[in-house]
Amino acid sequence: MSDTAPVEEAQGSPIEVSDTHAEVTDEALFTEDDAERLGSLIEAVVTTPYKYGCHVELLALLKKAGPGGLDDELRDARHRMAGLFLMDEQFWQEWIVDETRAREDKAKLNGGVYDDEDTIKLLELHSRSVNDLLSVTLWKRYVEFVITEHERENKEGKSPELSIFEKGTVEGVLVEAVSATGYSIPDSHEIWNIYRDMKSSELQANPTPENTALLKRYYLARFKVPHATIDQTFADYSSFITQHENQIYEKELIAANKIVSETRKLLAEFLPYEDYLATNPTDANVWAQYIDVAINRPKKQFNPEIPKALYERAIKWSPTVPAIWDNYVLYLLDQSFPFQLIDAVLERAVKACPKSGLLWAHMIRTRERFKSTSESIEEAKDRAFATGMLSTNADEYSIVAAAWISYLRRKYAIDLDENERVLILRREIDMVMADFEQTFPSKNRKDQAYILPRLYITILTQQGEIAMARQQWQDLSKKHAREAAFWLRWFEWEKSVCLASGDALTPAGVLDAAVGIKSLDAPERICEALVEFERDHGSAFSMEKAEIKVKKLMRAVLRRRAIESAQEQQKPERAKKEETTIYPAPVARHTDADDEVNITSKRKEQEDDLQKPNPKKAKTEPSEISAPSRDREHTTIIVEGLAPHITEQIVTNFFKDCGEIKDMKLVTNDTFATATIEFANAEDVLAAQTRDQKILDGRTITVRVGVDTTLWITNFPSAADEEYIRTIFAPFGEIVDIRFPSLTVNNKRRFCYLQYKRPEDAHAAQEALNDSPAPPISSSSDGRTSKERNLVVKISDPSQKQHRQGAVNEGRELFIRNIPVSMKESDVRKLFEKYGSLERVHLPSQDELFHTHQGFGFVSFENVADAKRALELDLTKVGDRLLSVTVAEARTSGGGRGARGARRARGSLGGPGRGRGREAGITVSANRADQRARRI
Repeated sequence: MSDTAPVEEAQGSPIEVSDTHAEVTDEALFTEDDAERLGSLIEAVVTTPYKYGCHVELLALLKKAGPGGLDDELRDARHRMAGLFLMDEQFWQEWIVDETRAREDKAKLNGGVYDDEDTIKLLELHSRSVNDLLSVTLWKRYVEFVITEHERENKEGKSPELSIFEKGTVEGVLVEAVSATGYSIPDSHEIWNIYRDMKSSELQANPTPENTALLKRYYLARFKVPHATIDQTFADYSSFITQHENQIYEKELIAANKIVSETRKLLAEFLPYEDYLATNPTDANVWAQYIDVAINRPKKQFNPEIPKALYERAIKWSPTVPAIWDNYVLYLLDQSFPFQLIDAVLERAVKACPKSGLLWAHMIRTRERFKSTSESIEEAKDRAFATGMLSTNADEYSIVAAAWISYLRRKYAIDLDENERVLILRREIDMVMADFEQTFPSKNRKDQAYILPRLYITILTQQGEIAMARQQWQDLSKKHAREAAFWLRWFEWEKSVCLASGDALTPAGVLDAAVGIKSLDAPERICEALVEFERDHGSAFSMEKAEIKVKKLMRAVLRRRAIESAQEQQKPERAKKEETTIYPAPVARHTDADDEVNITSKRKEQEDDLQKPNPKKAKTEPSEISAPSRDREHTTIIVEGLAPHITEQIVTNFFKDCGEIKDMKLVTNDTFATATIEFANAEDVLAAQTRDQKILDGRTITVRVGVDTTLWITNFPSAADEEYIRTIFAPFGEIVDIRFPSLTVNNKRRFCYLQYKRPEDAHAAQEALNDSPAPPISSSSDGRTSKERNLVVKISDPSQKQHRQGAVNEGRELFIRNIPVSMKESDVRKLFEKYGSLERVHLPSQDELFHTHQGFGFVSFENVADAKRALELDLTKVGDRLLSVTVAEARTSGGGRGARGARRARGSLGGPGRGRGREAGITVSANRADQRARRI
């Protein structure tokens, strides 16, 4: 089951997940402890139904009781689990076997007479088993069951009025089975052969021209369907024509051969994929390519059933990958398949991936599109939130909530007048936003797309609540300040609400604020927008002011890029530290606690050094220098569709004109090859993208940027190697590279980078494996196993700087120097608390006995605004000294706060440290020095 159902832990104590198909031996006796555990598990699956591990353990315990022991409880547990999760072939086979055994045992006690109610229940179970995942095995079992029961009833002489398995029922099941499995190329013949034999028997019993023509039509239709045994089907057809229409044998076979020839050509195109997937069925990348081949055929050769069957086969092996379901649903909608089919697929999708907001949103929109009842649409929304699975991801939650609010907006626009619509819609959105804020407090929220707040802004704007909408933008800016796309969205909104009234200052103010942020991810976009807006709406003064700001920002950007380029040129030194500079940790998506950092202690500075400013230490260190020196994620392309025999030299020659190639890897198999190419900079990548869909060595290639394809992995056993990592991550897609850091500088480093060919595979692996138990490795030296630990799996993104939490990192902590020795902690608190509520006051002690401090300390406010106002105390005379008040700076990796910090470092691994950074004094920028001089 572990490969088909999502293992989700709901609120409550975690339960170890066991194998749902674990065999129970005769020696495994059901104990009193098992009975006690059974009660708690039954309660758990009722109160927290999506706690998958509880269901797994419950089934294992009930099986342990043995046949006849707890059959009713086992049956109920299976019904409950199958109603919540998408179950695999083995689950249904075990259930059918147990119910068949129970029915047989009951019949023996009744003198060989089968109970009709038990027979109907077994028939319904067979019918239910084929609905979750495409399985020819289950369909074959279903077909054989109805045929066997039909023959039994005939043998018993059961009247048609009492018959359960009349001829029409048997044929109906067979037709359904052929339709469901017909395009499963490797094994569809197992069902077709049964159906053909039944029709052949009918023809033999009643050899009429009508029956002969009917079976011939079945053969000709089968020839159009690609299947592995098409040659055998053609041979069977030849025998059929010889027996029944021998006089026109040559004509009929020539006509049939034309059809078969076209299907053989299609099979020849599909064969490389079929051969590969026969041994690598979980390779989602190859399934995607295979489906693309089936979809992108000439219009006259396109058969919509073939991609549909391929999606079903891919889902059988990777049912918990939301991207496959998403693409499948969009394909069905694009090809205008009936609503009943699409809705059934979505029902299975949300059972397989209950955490996917996108799939729940599909269900809401699809039901609206096909005019389902309001009750069914609301039922989909209620089920989505009732699972509890959406409360772990703000983006997924937002997608469903936004789909629901959008539906209500369209519904009320038709059903209600203006006043009622505004009133009710506002109430609904306020309720949703209140629940959203409660579920995801803004401080810890990680909604990268901020979908729901944007929808809230739209509705507030439509209702004329401009001030409230603007406050939403301001709140969002705290988390999305580095994103140029965010500022441009806010700017466009301000334009839409302000320009009509002649207000050009407010939109320009948004861009002004963005220009002041040096760490913007795309500063050129902001600069272009600001200059264009000022040219169209600004004055001569504002235009010149904007150009000055833009030039300053771009100079900073160019300086940063020059520094990065210079670092790249330092070949000898970088070669010694390649792993530390080439593979930067994905600071934007994991916290400081993810890395193991040893902080060394430094001897403390002299007290008199803290009591006076040191101009020699005052220097500006631009934050741009901290940018990663090598950004593989944004300078790498992935080239797909290459011929399997291609060489690195051919690929290099094809792309060499695009820019400097720093590295290339080529992964090949019998069908195709894939190359990953790293360029020197992002501009080269843009040039390389122009080669997309070009012909190389006779093949049309696809060129994609390698963004979001790399995972940062840590917390695995120290003995883990590339084979260990590959074994864990290979089921999620094709791996193109695995990189471990050098242990020369720090032998405690335990992380690696893994790159997939496709971003969706990386995201699927992250969702499935992050915080999952790391498989243990047995030690070869002493036989001991590594300690239990959970993997940490993040998407690598070195282009973003790390955002840390805490007073110092949020700018709420002030560093105070030159504090008079006579001043106590209570005096400092009294001095600063007039600016706002204090979180903490700390004066490092010099003498524990006499309670004297060292002349400096730290004051933490509860919010940033109060801390900024308290900076007014800088250079204020207290006693015989001038206080120095500055914003405290975060600790550096050298052990202290470095510039402006001077606070004692706290070791992250071994308790409190004793050192400060080498430069414990205050670094004052030139602007700060000018301000002080004017104030003095």
